Amino acid sequence: MNEKERKALEEKRDELIEKMNNLANTAETETRAFTKEEQDQFDGMEEEVKSIDGTLKSAESLRALKKVESGDTSESQEEIETRAFANIIRQRNDSNITKTDNGAVIPSTIAKKIIDRVTDISPLFAKSERYNIKGKVQIPYVDTTNDAVTVAYATEFTDLEAKSTKLLTKELSGYLAGVLCKISNSLLNNTDLDLTSFVINKIATNMAIFIDGQILKPDLADSSPYAPTHVTGLHNLAAGQITRAAATNAITMDEIITVKNTLKSAFQQNAFWVMTPATLNAVRHLKDGDNRYYVLDDVTHDFGVTLLGKPVYTTDQMDGLAADKFAIYYGDFGQGLATKLVEDSIQILTEKYAIQHATGIVAWTEFDALIQNQQAIAALQMKAS
Repeated sequence: MNEKERKALEEKRDELIEKMNNLANTAETETRAFTKEEQDQFDGMEEEVKSIDGTLKSAESLRALKKVESGDTSESQEEIETRAFANIIRQRNDSNITKTDNGAVIPSTIAKKIIDRVTDISPLFAKSERYNIKGKVQIPYVDTTNDAVTVAYATEFTDLEAKSTKLLTKELSGYLAGVLCKISNSLLNNTDLDLTSFVINKIATNMAIFIDGQILKPDLADSSPYAPTHVTGLHNLAAGQITRAAATNAITMDEIITVKNTLKSAFQQNAFWVMTPATLNAVRHLKDGDNRYYVLDDVTHDFGVTLLGKPVYTTDQMDGLAADKFAIYYGDFGQGLATKLVEDSIQILTEKYAIQHATGIVAWTEFDALIQNQQAIAALQMKAS
């Protein structure tokens, strides 16, 4: 099995687990047990996950056997750094990690694993157009409000009338963000623990939560005079892309349809919904004239739930049904959203938390997110109080 095939299986496994979580969360939100159909879907996905795990394990074993058979006992750079990372956290000597006064600076392969894991966890970040360039990034776009270029009938030997257009730019900056993970030293002493994967998942999960929040509900206030937070995310959505609800805490299917139809056909194919689990629960109770629900469980689509034929991604990192809040986003975030996430550094703090019998891992990154194409995103905003 080559690296591409292994990565595809791992991504399939993550998708299945996400769908299983969605099924479980839906049942929990509605305070009910699985239906027979849901239970069958869950059991089927669970078996597929186990099958994938078995395949990956077998492929790894085969790779190791082939190395032994060929007499190749060398490790790849990634394997060396992964082992060294776990060793330094457990405070074992390892010459492959650069030491500092208070710990160690981690090589880029580990940092990349964290970014890859964030991509797996956050569909918004995964679907966005991502940039991994340090410093400021200029994104060009056409000023459609002042675009005079048109197509018209013409005759031979007659000059075409010259029209003008204007190219503008939007700028992705690099705002510093950090996450601190403290691990019990008792846990570190558990030799059966896959420590590298544990740390990567822990940091990536918290980073994904932060990223979702900053995209959907950015904190526009300065956090300090030295490290201002200016990530705008979806905050500056154009007025023409926003549908206003008639109520402060309830929505109708007509309003949802209006939001969907705000997007032109060019942006519909890869579009999906974003809302909180509570908002999805409210939408689930909406029915058509024949008493049929609009929200359907469909494991063939991303996230396992569809609304008007489009997947629904739920996250707690946005507002719900409250006055003047953005309760629902809908869009092709690959065309509409630009993000930048660049690993800055990861350090292991072996001394700072010694009096707590713990070890700290701190990760720093440059992050920014903004709308790069207004036409690709629409939203439902609740009525002001």
